[in-house]
Amino acid sequence: MKRVILIVLLIPLTLFEVYLCAAFLPDAWQRAINDYIPNIFPKSNDWTPITHPLLSQEIEQVLREHVGLRIVLYAITVGLLIGNAWLIRLLWRLLGGAQNTSESG
Repeated sequence: MKRVILIVLLIPLTLFEVYLCAAFLPDAWQRAINDYIPNIFPKSNDWTPITHPLLSQEIEQVLREHVGLRIVLYAITVGLLIGNAWLIRLLWRLLGGAQNTSESG
């Protein structure tokens, strides 16, 4: 049972790590990924992906103009990557320990 819980926790953490790594891809690739994500989830009639027609372009423009803000956002992203990787490593070690105890018992 412990092994199943660890695997269930490990899957979303790994997916989140991959999504965070996408922040360091070129802008065109990031846009392509973000445009595809709504296709993964079920369609809903009361939800629209468009909150502001030029929002992503305005955000990119602000980040180009304010280098300090871009650095802070990258630092936060790196911090999240390190923290998430640490959690993945911890769960992986616990999972390895759970397998060892189940094999010996």
